[in-house]
Amino acid sequence: MTRRALLLLLVVLPAPLFAQSPVPGGILVVQAPAEPPGLDLTASPASAIAGIIHQNVQEGLLRIDRTGRLAPLLAERWSVSPNGLTYTFLLKRSIRFHSGRELTANDVKLALERAMNPETNHPHREQYEAIASIETRNQSTVSITLSRPSSSFLLTLARQGSVIYPREAVVQQKSWPIGTGPFRFKEWVRGDRIVIEKNPSYHIRGLPYLDRIVFRFLPDPNVTLAALKAGDIDVIGFGVPPEAVAGLKRDPNLQVIEGHTTIDVILAMNNSRPPFTQPLVRRALTHAIDKAEVVQGAMFGFGLPIGSHMDPLNPYFTDLSKEVPYNPQKARQLLSQVGYGKGFDVTLKVTPAYPYTVRAGEVVANQLARVGVRARIELIEWAQWLDRVYTRADYDLTIIGHAEAWDIVNYAKPSYYLRYDSPRFQKVYREAETTTDEGRRRELYVELQRILVDEAPAIFLFNHPRLAAAKKGIHGLWRDLPTVAGELPEVWRSR
Repeated sequence: MTRRALLLLLVVLPAPLFAQSPVPGGILVVQAPAEPPGLDLTASPASAIAGIIHQNVQEGLLRIDRTGRLAPLLAERWSVSPNGLTYTFLLKRSIRFHSGRELTANDVKLALERAMNPETNHPHREQYEAIASIETRNQSTVSITLSRPSSSFLLTLARQGSVIYPREAVVQQKSWPIGTGPFRFKEWVRGDRIVIEKNPSYHIRGLPYLDRIVFRFLPDPNVTLAALKAGDIDVIGFGVPPEAVAGLKRDPNLQVIEGHTTIDVILAMNNSRPPFTQPLVRRALTHAIDKAEVVQGAMFGFGLPIGSHMDPLNPYFTDLSKEVPYNPQKARQLLSQVGYGKGFDVTLKVTPAYPYTVRAGEVVANQLARVGVRARIELIEWAQWLDRVYTRADYDLTIIGHAEAWDIVNYAKPSYYLRYDSPRFQKVYREAETTTDEGRRRELYVELQRILVDEAPAIFLFNHPRLAAAKKGIHGLWRDLPTVAGELPEVWRSR
């Protein structure tokens, strides 16, 4: 079987059937690698919020299932007008919020109108710009009309920013989210834990299996591993240190889960700052990087080298990891061609909040030195990275993982922290976003990936692996993570 065929199987195979019948009841203690800054999914894109709240406490009209497919959730079904502009959703009947009130089409209307409203500061308001109007036909039917076709519109409705909440509980979402999910919010003990408990009135019969889930904030990997081995926690859902995998596999009381994620780790170059304003310089640096060596040094061999900004769980993924091969001689040749035969000095900013960025940075700096590019590593805290790098683009080089699915759209935004302004990319993306022909859209997304290879706004290093660990006897955890949501309603434990 070819590597491409194997990757396609990871996308299209159905979820595995349970080898045993699920047993209801019990408490699960899950490590949360970071305490969320708040609990409002519509106010922050933080994955720390989504990993706890999205699909567990709050839900949207649609969801992304464990195979990466779009599936109905609060919407029982939907239809699309012949011109591709009007989407009509029929809500499931008798869905109730955790407060006890029944979900109505008006709640859907309010939530989406708030997402569109500039005054609400929704973190991804641009995803709703195509919406022209929202109308409720009755208590269970809502129609959304777009000003232009949008092939990503249904995906937007499955994202964390499109969760539906009671119109009378907008303000309290920051600290006490109310939704329709399989679990109800119970408590938040600052600095220690968040607790959610079973929703006995959940609209999917038989779910969830667990009675309660406790998310404990344990940012230190060593402390987390010790807690798992001691039995103080049951699951490390994401972020098992790659160097610990071998030891965990030898423990007869534990299981290790390996899969793919939507996290693409890149070496970002500030395209607005010389010498990275020149495509040949960016291309030269791509030739200077041995991605296999980066994966080995940063992730102890776990992780899939990539060649563009698309994860292998995406149905449009094409493997371009060999398009710009490691070739230091070619890198030096290109640098000489544009006047940098003697190399140049740069600063590489990485954050210890994500250890893989530090380890990758050390490998990358050594590789760049081989072609005369002298990279000084600067360690900065996560809050500083968000301010200086992400917000103000005050950097030369940086390494970070991008977690959101389908986030290739960011390369169409000149204001994004890479400051990549490509009319060619933007034109193709606009067509990909507005075409209603699925075959044509696939072609355009492949073209977008190839443009990123050609113009090299960043160096695409590897897809961060899904590395999780749990006690034996815990079932139903996702192998792959095609979305940031940490879905747990189908998880159960043997008695």
